[in-house]
Amino acid sequence: MILCGASVTGPSHKKNGIANQDSFLMVKKRRYMLFVVSDGMGSKPFADIGSKKACEAVKTEMTRFVRNKKEALPVPELFSNIVTIWKDSLLPLEAKDCSATCLFVFATKSRVLAARLGDGMICLLGKESSGSVVLMDDKDGDFSNETFSLSDPEAADEFRYAVYDRSLFKGVVLSTDGISADMENGREISFAEDIFEELKKKPFWRRSAFIKNMMLGWPVPHDTDDKTLVTAGL
Repeated sequence: MILCGASVTGPSHKKNGIANQDSFLMVKKRRYMLFVVSDGMGSKPFADIGSKKACEAVKTEMTRFVRNKKEALPVPELFSNIVTIWKDSLLPLEAKDCSATCLFVFATKSRVLAARLGDGMICLLGKESSGSVVLMDDKDGDFSNETFSLSDPEAADEFRYAVYDRSLFKGVVLSTDGISADMENGREISFAEDIFEELKKKPFWRRSAFIKNMMLGWPVPHDTDDKTLVTAGL
């Protein structure tokens, strides 16, 4: 089964000695799987801490949900709890100084919850190619240069999500904006499919290195952003 991820520091951050402000997390258990990526907003002084704590907050809340053995996903409650856990974990830092996006996929044996707050991309790869779906911002929208974050006053209400039948999908690809922003409209799913199929051909110990090398050699002129990519089979 594919389960790998990597994150690389953007060229401008390397040049200026700034830490990678992206984070990711992967959990595979008998009862569920969880994949999270977060992009700390570069204008904030503790964005790297914000993204790390975002991943941990999602893990904490989804672990609590599984332990409580609830049959239905109480979605609004989940998002509200994630925001609260994130803010509490930052203390004594202020949330506004740690702004970060939050994208995650939570899969049980029968269902898949895909949720995102802010920019970045989630691709759920269908067992049939026509069944693949992508969740991301509209790049052509009037507000394409703005993004939501966990520090926003109404962050819990700004999550966008969908719940699917897990049996329809073979895999998932999540990325931060450093990758998704460079995708041509309509190419997101084919990009995710190509990555997934390429990783299937490689032994498991080479998969993360393959992703990392791809991002380090990102073929976009004047590219500056941190990049994070997580890929997993479902």
